[in-house]
Amino acid sequence: MENEIFADGIGEISLSGGMVRLDLVSLIGSQNDPNNQPRFAPKGRIVMPPEGFLRSYSAMENLVKQLVDAGLVRPREGADGSSGTTGPARTQATALPKSPNF
Repeated sequence: MENEIFADGIGEISLSGGMVRLDLVSLIGSQNDPNNQPRFAPKGRIVMPPEGFLRSYSAMENLVKQLVDAGLVRPREGADGSSGTTGPARTQATALPKSPNF
């Protein structure tokens, strides 16, 4: 592996031109925006075909299961009362900006 990029999360996921685009973001500074939300700056973009995205999604689901099993994250109740999302076991997860595409 020649290139390593650190990002605090994914700011937006979109489908454009038949390709899935994941915009990576990083926290900037310790100050929040006027709505008291963390501020993020673009860090990079991953572009892949839908088939590659689906394989990646499956791999991420498997990793989430491993993290839950190891006690590093715990299932969190969703807005509809269902479980399935995860958050850090010790602290509340920081909400990333929501994509208008989903």
